[in-house]
Amino acid sequence: MDSSLLKTLLETLLALLLIYNIIPTLLTRFGQVGVISRARKGEGKVALTFDDGPDPRYTPQVLDILERYQVRACFFVNGIKARSHPDLIKQIALAGHEIGNHGFRHKAAWLLGPGATTREITETNRIIEKLTGQKTRFYRPAWGLFNLFSLWYYWHKDLKVVLWTYMSWDWDKRATAESVTRKILNKIRDGVILILHDSDSNPGASPGGPARVVDALPKILEEIKQRGLQVVPLEEIVLNKSNKPALKKAILLLWGLIERLIRRVAGIKDLGNGNTSIWRLALRRYRGKEWKMPGGFALRAGDYYIEIHLNNERLLELLDLNNENTSIERMAITAMWEVRRGLPELARLMKNDEKFSKAKVLLGITLLHRGAERFGFAVYDLKPGIFRTVAGWYEKMLLALFHPGGLKNLKSYRDKLSPKYVVMTREELMRRYSPAGTPDAH
Repeated sequence: MDSSLLKTLLETLLALLLIYNIIPTLLTRFGQVGVISRARKGEGKVALTFDDGPDPRYTPQVLDILERYQVRACFFVNGIKARSHPDLIKQIALAGHEIGNHGFRHKAAWLLGPGATTREITETNRIIEKLTGQKTRFYRPAWGLFNLFSLWYYWHKDLKVVLWTYMSWDWDKRATAESVTRKILNKIRDGVILILHDSDSNPGASPGGPARVVDALPKILEEIKQRGLQVVPLEEIVLNKSNKPALKKAILLLWGLIERLIRRVAGIKDLGNGNTSIWRLALRRYRGKEWKMPGGFALRAGDYYIEIHLNNERLLELLDLNNENTSIERMAITAMWEVRRGLPELARLMKNDEKFSKAKVLLGITLLHRGAERFGFAVYDLKPGIFRTVAGWYEKMLLALFHPGGLKNLKSYRDKLSPKYVVMTREELMRRYSPAGTPDAH
């Protein structure tokens, strides 16, 4: 393999790793973007959470201690364990404790693609809701790790992502009941969210760790009370906090990085300086079967075409995205009129540029195709299959990110949100948009 090609490949893989895994985790764990890791100060409240259960050895002992001290906690459970121990889940719920989602098999998000990430969350939610009759509101990712898709998924599903303020290190093999107690009491403050574990069967856990928690818990609860603090359910300190604006901002930032990487790898360039033009484009060669179009023209294998994309940053400047009632129709009309203004620019490019003058067709894929015909485009359906599915998912995710109402306001348009080809032949473009007095040379 050519060394320059290998270097480009390695740089691309590293960039993908940074964007998909590392940057989302840094933003959330250290930047506290879109997550909750403590309560508001000044209210004298502390939250107590338990991860990795339920476990038939330890969870009942923890429940007995909490009942003795009249304290309610949140248990972040693994779906596979909840399915294996349904009676424990029901016991937790009947005791008045909250149940959060901690993934199905406790897999790190860094090792999961979009599909696996979705299954880890949805399957656990389904099990919890079936056993308790209550919708899951809280989520804590395994190992506290995130990927780009998980951030987007939490945001549009309105899951409250709850981390922790301090660790007790109860899972460490060197931990003792005394060390767990000491670490917590040294850090306990107004607004702290504590994390402990009621199972030791997940990778990385020290055998017998929850036994140390059971021994330490009474002293911890007694000391919290003596300090004038109150252990309260997560709902009292979490549900009144909205993380959507910050999370959406972070996702848009990450998406911008991804788009730049995709454009670099795919050779998609801004037209002009990128600040004033609606267009991004690339010159391609057609590889499919003969495609017959209006007016008798046919696009054949080997023909050049211009693959057109909208400049999303430019489009954002033009749309009223502070208004959650902005409709898809309004977005489509605004986009299409900006397209109309930019078509003469493409006509000049195809006329005067040596490279792009070889193209016979403009071709793009979009959800915002309403009204495209009035500007000279022909609109075609995508054939059913994986390409249409992926294209539709990609376009809908873009709309959800850019629309202020997110997917909530897009659900009513589900039947209309179908990606389609928009195509215009060179002849049609020149007939409509070629500058007067400069006839097309082709």
